[in-house]
Formats: sequence, C-alpha cells, structure tokens
Amino acid sequence: MAQYQDHMLILKSRPYRESDALITAFGLKSGKIGAIAKGTRRAKNRLAGLYPLSYTVCEIYHGRSNLDTITGTDLVEGFSGMRQDLSRLSWGMLLADLVDEMWEERDAAPAVFPWVVGGWEGLAQGANALTITLTACWHLLQLAGYYPQWETCEVCGRVPDDGPVALDPVHDRLYCTRHRPGDDHLVSVFLGTWRTWRRWMELDVNRLGQYEAKGAIGAQIFTVFRRYVQSHIGRLPRSLQFLQEVENIGVEGEDLTT
Repeated sequence: MAQYQDHMLILKSRPYRESDALITAFGLKSGKIGAIAKGTRRAKNRLAGLYPLSYTVCEIYHGRSNLDTITGTDLVEGFSGMRQDLSRLSWGMLLADLVDEMWEERDAAPAVFPWVVGGWEGLAQGANALTITLTACWHLLQLAGYYPQWETCEVCGRVPDDGPVALDPVHDRLYCTRHRPGDDHLVSVFLGTWRTWRRWMELDVNRLGQYEAKGAIGAQIFTVFRRYVQSHIGRLPRSLQFLQEVENIGVEGEDLTT
C-alpha cells in the first residue's frame, strides 16, 4: 500500500455509486490505471474538476484493491478549445479510446504521453482535426507494436512512383500499380495518399500537424486507418464509428480511387 503522484491523462469517467466517479487514466510513469475519485460529482468537492480528456497531476493511493483512489488533483491543461466543439471533442475521444484499447493496466509506456497531449493541444488550437488525430493515432499504433510494411512493393521491391497504390491492411503489405493481386481486402489509394502517410510516420511529436490531409486524401487515410484497426484489433472504438457517421468521412469498398 502506497501513496504516489503521477502526471495523468484522464481518458474516461463514469458515475460510480452515489457521488463518486470511476476514472480510467494513463499515467506517465504508471501506465493505464482504473481509479475511484470520491465525491467528484459534488460541485464543491476538490476533485470536481477531474474530467475526461484533460491532463492532470494526481495524488493517488494504491491499496489492496484493483482500483486506486485519487486523493488530490492539480489540473495542468483542460484543452478548452477542443471541449467546446463537438467534432474536435470526438476526435480527441478517438485518441483516448485508442490508448484504452491498446494498453493493458500498469503497462508503463511514457512515449505514449506526448502524442496524446500533442494531439489534444492541436485540436484545442484549431489545427486540422483529421491530420492531427490520425497522425498521432498511427504513431500510437507503432508504439503498441503495429506498423505496416508499406514502404516498398511486396513483389518488385521498388518504391512506387505512380498510382494507384494498393495497401493490404490485413497482412501489412503494399503493391505498386503494376503488381497488384486480386485480393478482396486490398485498398487502392492515390499515390499522394500513401506519400502523405509516409511523411506522417517520419515526423516527431514536435512537428505533429504537418502535411495536412484534406478532401479525398483525408478520407482515404481515414478509411485505411479504420480497416487497419479493425483487422489488427478486431473491433472499432466507438468514437471511430461515431466520427465516420457524423463527419461523413471514409469510403466503403475496395477501390477508393474511382
């Protein structure tokens, strides 16, 4: 049993008992935890400012229960610009959902922290929401051990120089326009879409938001991301489904270039 302090990303919160909240958070040192915030739903409680999609320094008690207890908080950033817009809030929730899906409890992964904070900051500041969020999401997948081999053609070994390019989200392969097989699960995208994805993967977190993806290229990257997540995780986060329906992005079907 011990008291500890950690920088926490508050991923989710739901009511628990009469006035408490059950928090899912991701700590810089401790990884993902489940914790109880006692009395947080009372307006005058000192933990009342503990809410999802915020960055907070928490005092936490770790006892014998699987759930820790948050005993004190100091808000670092609430990302108000993101929270005031439903669309941006939904993109921010996708980052939270992906972290919640990809990491087990107490699995420390400090490299996750800056990508989520950077994503939420970009959304709060009005940057291109799809670009900011999906760039961060692809890097989070890479940190979790998922990285498609989309650098050169699986058949000829060459870097594609024309399009369309066929991406295989199931087996993590790429085929140039001359060597595309007839597999149903392949996704055809513009050459520019593939090049944008490659540029994103070369970025560090300090350059998050460069190489904007708009229009058809943004829709293609969204669809490829959705197909990749579904193939490798086995289910889609609810926020991803919500974004596809409400934002009307992502194109169903095999060939996105027609």
